[in-house]
Amino acid sequence: MAILEVKNLKAEFRLDTGVVRAVNDVSFQVEQGKTLAVVGESGSGKTATALSTLRLNPEPPCVYTGGEILFDGRDLLTMNDRELQGIRGRGIAMIFQDPMTSLNPVRTVGSQIVEAVARHEKLSRTDAKARAVQALREVGIANPEERARQYPHQFSGGMRQRVMIAMALACRPKVLIADEPTTALDVTVQAQIMELLDDLKHRFDMGIVLITHDLALVAEKADDVLVMYAGRPVEKATAQALFDEPKMPYTMLLLQSAPRADRPKGAALDPIPGSPPNLLALPPGCPFQPRCFLAKPECSSIVPPLEFKAPEHEAACILSPAELSAAAHSLTDREDALTAAAASTERQIS
Repeated sequence: MAILEVKNLKAEFRLDTGVVRAVNDVSFQVEQGKTLAVVGESGSGKTATALSTLRLNPEPPCVYTGGEILFDGRDLLTMNDRELQGIRGRGIAMIFQDPMTSLNPVRTVGSQIVEAVARHEKLSRTDAKARAVQALREVGIANPEERARQYPHQFSGGMRQRVMIAMALACRPKVLIADEPTTALDVTVQAQIMELLDDLKHRFDMGIVLITHDLALVAEKADDVLVMYAGRPVEKATAQALFDEPKMPYTMLLLQSAPRADRPKGAALDPIPGSPPNLLALPPGCPFQPRCFLAKPECSSIVPPLEFKAPEHEAACILSPAELSAAAHSLTDREDALTAAAASTERQIS
């Protein structure tokens, strides 16, 4: 069952230099106990979509020009500030990218969690402090009573991220939006944070929106995937279906550019050619057309909508499912051949 449903959301930033359509007709659902991953290159609109879901973009310059954000049957776009404050933190919580800049450096972490709890629940100061300590304990911080009295600079990067998770979960939200929760953390700590989020999701039966560049993380943790490009959704599917056979040329190249464990040491990566478009001056037609290896002349005049290419698998591309399947298999065969050739060369050299 969907807890959060975003329908055809449109948000634009009206700047002196022009209008940036950072969230352009985005739709998705978040189900209880499931993880939706939102992926794409930097500037594709992932964080703008997450902030728009909670209406955290400053208004102005941000203007919501269409769509719905339905949580428990209520549309957040029609709510006033007071009503929104009742949803933020308690109904939908968010973990931001950089915990050091999100935490107040001159206040103890415990007092900051207490403030988050007191904003939504009528608890005594003693009970609120007890809830803060319990939240720190739940995210695996040892000696939570003592640590609650410490300041952010006394925590490591991984521990600060745990504090942010504790703050987000203190009011038991139904949906957690995690915006690059493992950025700037070493590999071991990244794994610990993701295992923690996975455990908390099952323990509290939350829905999670995971914004990330890490496709390996998506393959391991996500149930569904939304791929974004130039502020638009370009592919939506279950994680299994997307990794088995992507239906959008951008997704194909995105997967091909990711590091692979079976590649020989020193093997070159395959970056996506070109650069993401300037949102102030999008090319006509499909935004990905200038970089697309399957582009046709009509791609420069048609903006393809998301449409079904396979059961529970949508993509924004004018090509037929058969053409897209052939392209996906061709890229996979080429990648396997290059990997095998590089491995053979490495064996000969050694």
